[in-house]
Amino acid sequence: MIHDVTIPFRFDTSPIEAQIANIGEQEVAKIVDSVVRQGIAEALPRDYGYSPYGTDRSGKPKVNWRGYVDKYMDKWMERHAQEVVDEAALLMAMRGSRKKAWREVLEELKEERDAE
Repeated sequence: MIHDVTIPFRFDTSPIEAQIANIGEQEVAKIVDSVVRQGIAEALPRDYGYSPYGTDRSGKPKVNWRGYVDKYMDKWMERHAQEVVDEAALLMAMRGSRKKAWREVLEELKEERDAE
């Protein structure tokens, strides 16, 4: 004869679910981090020179920071050249006005300009 016996059993799965969620979050963070790092590395200019200094220990080309900064500064200077010249002239005038020799030279130049 067969008898079915039912034993009530309650099992809380929330700690296991939390652990699985934590592991999943860490794995997703690693994947996103590697994708972002790879994207940034591919966007930066590389130095493919024949020099041994142009590569890292694994043979991958290093980032050419000098070329990147040079190109960026060239573009910036093209846009702001007049502002740089104006600011430099203003600084020179401010420093020069504190010295007697500069004031004398400026006075002579003003007199020559007024005489014309």
